[in-house]
Amino acid sequence: MPISGLVITLAEDCRLAQEAVTALAARPEIMMGARQQRWLPVAVDGRDQTHSREVHDWIGLQPGVTFVDVTSVSFEIDSPLSAEVGHT
Repeated sequence: MPISGLVITLAEDCRLAQEAVTALAARPEIMMGARQQRWLPVAVDGRDQTHSREVHDWIGLQPGVTFVDVTSVSFEIDSPLSAEVGHT
């Protein structure tokens, strides 16, 4: 299961940025770190490579997201979040 580390650049518009953060928080496969102004570090625990790419694309389509940087990708055989997000 791939685990991706991302840094999301949020919009300058505070309302749009907060809407994006709220949408991200609703996704069980996304774990958010501490926001630093417009930058939000996240980890994505995907079921497989296709799912990870779909989540990455979905993040980039959120109105309050300006850019998505991939900082790392790890291909774990069994990730620690598997049970929490319903992966089998």
